[in-house]
Amino acid sequence: MRIGAERLLERALAAVTAAALALMMVLTFVEVVARYFLATPLSGAEEVKSFLLGITIFSALPLVTWQQRHIAVRSLAALLKGRAVVIQRRIVAAGTALGLAFVAFLLAGQARAMASDGTLTTYLDLPEAPFAVLFAALAALAAVLAVVLLVRGGDLAAPNAGPE
Repeated sequence: MRIGAERLLERALAAVTAAALALMMVLTFVEVVARYFLATPLSGAEEVKSFLLGITIFSALPLVTWQQRHIAVRSLAALLKGRAVVIQRRIVAAGTALGLAFVAFLLAGQARAMASDGTLTTYLDLPEAPFAVLFAALAALAAVLAVVLLVRGGDLAAPNAGPE
């Protein structure tokens, strides 16, 4: 049973992911209409869409991790039974947590470098560091959720748990 904080986090992340994806679609539509029907390109649209893409990916990452829906190759998984399945899933959860923590660490380092250099986007002159910080925080959240799954352990033994 999910507690209130878990449900709230899932809903908030799902809303952010959906909003970013919807904004990308609307922006692309407006950009195409402006370019081909009004002969007026939309300035800076590509930069905005690149940030929205990052927001879409990194806000979905904790959801995918929490629901254990990462892409997986299950060619040998069918051979595992009973306790071996639980051990395999624990190893995968630990590897997921380590991998996501490493990604968060690298993104945080990139954010620090961007902030100290004052890196701006090419056309709109937007600072890039805040977005890298956001992406690092979302990757760190996904890593924490993977650790929670690993510590709980019970979810890892469920027949429907794990990637499809």
